[in-house]
Amino acid sequence: MWARRMVAGMVSAVIGALVVGLAGAPAQADPLPQFTTIGSTLYSFGDAKLCAGAIDIALEAASGRPGHVLAHVTPRGYLGGPCGNRVKLGWVGSAGLRTQDVYVRTGAAEGDTETTDLWVGMGPAKVMAVSWPIRGTFAEWYLLVP
Repeated sequence: MWARRMVAGMVSAVIGALVVGLAGAPAQADPLPQFTTIGSTLYSFGDAKLCAGAIDIALEAASGRPGHVLAHVTPRGYLGGPCGNRVKLGWVGSAGLRTQDVYVRTGAAEGDTETTDLWVGMGPAKVMAVSWPIRGTFAEWYLLVP
């Protein structure tokens, strides 16, 4: 009888310590588990001229907004003069199949980032990106959206 009370007391103490420890933990950004099969950079030609350029795309979870993913579209520069591209993002998740355009402005300097909020939905999802009209490579991600 004494042993049962002792074990019950220890279990209660451990559970209480865990509850207090978890309640006091600082808030952190939601992780976005992701896997890309062919990289996250688009190599493309400009929309008005045939000048070559590269555009990086990074995805992250929108902090405190379940089902939302932030897409950061950053030009790395163009060879052959000022150019621009329209980047078409397409995704499928629990919110359905959707697309959205992000414009990398003509004459955009290297590092000028355009950020857009994608309502993907919670759970597994796939996101694809391509310059539009198609004049280069594409990128794709498989995600587990919080």
